[in-house]
Amino acid sequence: MDKHTPSPRQARRRRDFPQASALLSGLRFPAMRAINSLMLMAWVTIVAGAAPPQAAKKPKFTAAPAADLSKPVMWASECETPDGRGLRFGGCDQQADDGAAHTQIKVAGQWQPIVEDLRKANPLQKRHGQVRDASTQLNRLLACYRGVYFEGLPPGEQRAAVAGAIKRARLSGLPPIPPWHEKLLAEAGSHWYDPDVKARVDRSEQIGTTALVAVMGQLDKGPGATTPPLLRAISRYVVALQQAAEILDAEPAPRALSPIVYDAKSKLFVLFGGDHLDYMTNDTWVFDPARKRWEQRHPKTAPPPRANHTLTAAGDGKVKLSGGFTHNNVDIWYMGPLYQLRDDGDWTYDVAADAWTSDAGVEGVEPDQRAYRSGAFLPDYFMQGDRPDAAANEAKLKALPVNTWVAMHPPQKPRVNRDWGSACIAPDLDVLLRWSGGHCAHGGSDVPMYHFATNRWELPFPVEFPLGQCYSNTSYPTGFNFNRRPWVSGHTYKSFGYDPAGKLMVFTGHNPWSYLFDPRAGDWVGRSKKPAPMCYDSSFYTLTLCSTGKDLYCWGGQYGRAIGMYKWQPGTKTWETLHLTGVKLPGPECDHSGLAFDAKRNRLILFPRKYAGRLYALDCRTNELAELRPGGANAAAATIGFWRELAYVPDADAVLVVGASLAPAGGAKDPPRPSLAYDCDKNAWIALDLGGTHPAGKGGRDVSLGSAYDAKRRLAWATDTNGEVYVLRLDMKAARKTN
Repeated sequence: MDKHTPSPRQARRRRDFPQASALLSGLRFPAMRAINSLMLMAWVTIVAGAAPPQAAKKPKFTAAPAADLSKPVMWASECETPDGRGLRFGGCDQQADDGAAHTQIKVAGQWQPIVEDLRKANPLQKRHGQVRDASTQLNRLLACYRGVYFEGLPPGEQRAAVAGAIKRARLSGLPPIPPWHEKLLAEAGSHWYDPDVKARVDRSEQIGTTALVAVMGQLDKGPGATTPPLLRAISRYVVALQQAAEILDAEPAPRALSPIVYDAKSKLFVLFGGDHLDYMTNDTWVFDPARKRWEQRHPKTAPPPRANHTLTAAGDGKVKLSGGFTHNNVDIWYMGPLYQLRDDGDWTYDVAADAWTSDAGVEGVEPDQRAYRSGAFLPDYFMQGDRPDAAANEAKLKALPVNTWVAMHPPQKPRVNRDWGSACIAPDLDVLLRWSGGHCAHGGSDVPMYHFATNRWELPFPVEFPLGQCYSNTSYPTGFNFNRRPWVSGHTYKSFGYDPAGKLMVFTGHNPWSYLFDPRAGDWVGRSKKPAPMCYDSSFYTLTLCSTGKDLYCWGGQYGRAIGMYKWQPGTKTWETLHLTGVKLPGPECDHSGLAFDAKRNRLILFPRKYAGRLYALDCRTNELAELRPGGANAAAATIGFWRELAYVPDADAVLVVGASLAPAGGAKDPPRPSLAYDCDKNAWIALDLGGTHPAGKGGRDVSLGSAYDAKRRLAWATDTNGEVYVLRLDMKAARKTN
């Protein structure tokens, strides 16, 4: 067979996975001979809790230190020498476009940023960017494959579905990475003979090659099916490319709570480990102030990954490491500790010998690991169990009884509790986006996605937490984190919604930005400036968003001041301030107000917090605001003080109140609570007896509920703080009215 003619196995791979095959065939590495020596390292470094098991000890839980949010940089480290020099690195910069605080040195009493100088002096910087960008695009391809898996199609139909998902994600192909070794060393020019440059190229190549082989092996197992092993292999390849890119960079990867110490004997600053907020690491770096250059060390073994540890140096060429913490992977309960102490004694690093040893005789582990959280904080958790089966689940949905709330009991649910927030539907992807938490609830940046077709939750990326800011009410950081993702605000309430034209979820709860989540990419993809009236203290309390199926609107204001209505412009990714006519626009209050779209009349209906016989209707064609004075069950409506969660049901031509229910009639020990609906045609309130367990709960109000209407199946959906999902097929004609 000619060497350019693909084997039957290669041909099948290219046929069944054209996009992935095009990418992977462009990534040919000449260092295949080095795979065996690095195989173990590459697999170990990217799994949660990669350190070998030691004698069981009762964990000692701890909290991470809180940051001063009034300062731009959080969780940074610095070290000064007796002669006035210094190094500053690490931490999250709330004002930076990449979320990272970069290298600074102290000269003549002044701190000077030198990251641009470091990059200019780095012969591998250009390739660092290319490999990093390739990992980002490969991650988008992974999102396409993972989305198809959760769609629950039969294996034989998944190939076409993958191709469609790639097209919808606007992926035209991934940039091939040229052969690593010769190309990079040629680009390094006169630096090619530098042992550090060559070592970085070698190590970068080896990590990428090992992970690539695993992906190729899974693709060969086709044909055409997306399976958990394939998804895991691609995910590991994404991480491997990220690590390969980091090795080529001019400075260490961003991190938090990673102390720096100066060793007078070697005249080097030493840095070890730290928290990337989604993972912790145990890499070792030195900075030479004379050469103004970072060097990554690769000792044979190292202490397990950790952050917030202590480094001390006596000036004798040895650095002492003490303490620190790692993730709490034992259990996390309501407001429970997210971290546990590293109780493994002191460690000593010999700078000249590049060797770590344990003072307590503990065995070291592989260096350069990424230790992630485990369980429900990883995407793999949601791929457990049976393959998602759309046919079986759709049959279940079609058989739902009318006018009865049914709990769906998805097999795996997000953790921990997601309080005081909502959800929105991305109808083109057939998923519910859950963005909720803050205060004493989940404080991460992740947006779990519920697949209506298969009753399965999907987690798009490993959970990351903002250290000691969790459980701190409104004290959540703004700006990007290290992965260019925002944190939740103090709570999310209804400060986000789905833009059906741009196919993005828009989050407005932080100032001065609107943040954009792309469910196709399974990630946050950017941000844009908000108008000044939308930027005020704790704006997440009152900014209330609603999608019309065509446009996205925002109703907001500062409790009686600067109240406005805004319309999202997908082309420019900006908010347009609407100039309204008619009656005065009322202001929303916290998350108690509601906003719903009446599709039949092309109008938004505004529900003020305290209902006193008035609603408001905004004509979306003319921007005229008018009062509505409903009839019917006004007395019942006056008892509702929580309007945030509403669902307009076209078949009923009514807005169903999902987040709250009415007081039950007396008599029964545990009587059902009637539901309230607004009849848009009759301009009247109707109380309905609906069966099943109302998602608002026995108390009649659930501030942590998210709701949406699924036009494809004509169903109303809701999800609670613990990831339970409820569904309702509403038939107003058949429903029993209580008024």
